[in-house]
This record gives sequence, C-alpha cells and structure tokens, in this order.
Amino acid sequence: MKIKSNYLLVLDKERKEKIKNGLYEYTLINMSYNTNRMEGSTLSLSDTKDLFERNTLYTGGHNVDDIIEGKNHFDLFNFMLDTIKEPLTERLIREYHQLLKRNTLDVANYGVEKYKGIPNIVGDQPTAEPHEVEDLMYRLVNEHPINDLMDILSFHHQFELIHPFQDGNGRVGRIIMFRQCLERDVTPFIIPSDKREEYINGLKLFNEDPIVLKNEIENFQENYKKIAKPFLKVNSRNRRNENESELID
Repeated sequence: MKIKSNYLLVLDKERKEKIKNGLYEYTLINMSYNTNRMEGSTLSLSDTKDLFERNTLYTGGHNVDDIIEGKNHFDLFNFMLDTIKEPLTERLIREYHQLLKRNTLDVANYGVEKYKGIPNIVGDQPTAEPHEVEDLMYRLVNEHPINDLMDILSFHHQFELIHPFQDGNGRVGRIIMFRQCLERDVTPFIIPSDKREEYINGLKLFNEDPIVLKNEIENFQENYKKIAKPFLKVNSRNRRNENESELID
C-alpha cells in the first residue's frame, strides 16, 4: 500500500533519526498517557514522559500493570508505524492487543490475542456476545470501507460495540483510528483523557446522531494540526530542497 500522508512522513523520519522533542515523541508520549489514563491508569503525563525518556518513574503508588501498559503502548505505536503498509487484518489487530497486554496479569487471566470468552459491557452499553465476535470482526475488517473521517469513526463505533477482547478494546480501537487517519491522509488526533465523557457520549449517540462524535473529534484534529504545523512545514521545506538539489545534480 502506498501512503502519502505528510504526518506519517514526519513521524517515521523523526523516529528513525531519533529526533528529540519532536512530533514523534510528542505523539508517542501523549497518546500513551491519554489513552491509558482514559482506562484508569495512575500514570501522569510527567510519569509517562519519564518512562519513555529514562525508563524510570520518580513517583510511587502505581499499579504494576499501569507501568507495563505504559511501556507496551510505546511498542504498540511503533509497531503500528512499522506495519502501516500492511492490510489491517484480524491477525494484525490481535497482534496490537498482544503488544498492549504483554506481561500483564491479563495474560494469565484471559490470554492475549484471543477474542473474549466471557461477555463484557461498556458502561451501560451491551456488546457482542463471545460467540458472535469472530463473524462480526471478519465482516468489520473485510467489508467496512475506509475513505474519510466518518468512515473511520463508524469503524471505531462498530469495533467498540463488538468489544472483541476481554480488556484493552478502547486502546486498541484508538490506535486503529490513528493508523486509519495516517493511511487516508486524514489529520490524526489524540483524544484527551479529560474529554473521556464527551468521547463516550459521542459513541453512545453515534447511531442516531454521528455528528456529535464527529464535532468532538474535529476539535481534537485541530489541536493536533496546530502542534504538527511547524514540523510539517520543516519537512515540506526539506523535501523541496532535496528535489531542487536532485534537479541541479
């Protein structure tokens, strides 16, 4: 798959060149913090930054799995970038889940890369029963078109209604959204943990009024676009200079 996303170019270039304090590090740290915090993680943004930069925590009182999942999410984000040119398959989604949950208590309790074997629920929202998951996931991954933001949000809404894994569905679902944005050159976004209620409410109302969630997500896109703007500008200038240099040569 050929991907033309300028966001992906910057993220991948900074990662490979180990650029400090750039868009890649901002995205990696803030996504890990916010997506895990939304699920009850005790790690602060500062904790997450220390974990990434120094592999150290200077504060106490954390659940061990919170620390492990914080680090695992860094690996998950990198794996998402590494495999972004591959088709999004059930196998790949299972690998996302395995990376997120690796070495946590859930490995022994429920297993990883496995679809749920026990019914689960999201707040007061019923989800697919275990025996329905395999068929629903196959249809979602293979039949749902992804062309624009609304398609991405519709896919996410259906994924969360299926809730295929015993735990970790929200975080896997949000990394899939980020990937799909990069694939389609849609401005990506990070959902702030303090906007959790608005995000959940948008999912609940999606069938009757999808614009509620779309409006929230567009605000998050604007925030990311502002952060990314100088990095995209530098990348565009560098590529222009490289092209001019090739013409001279």
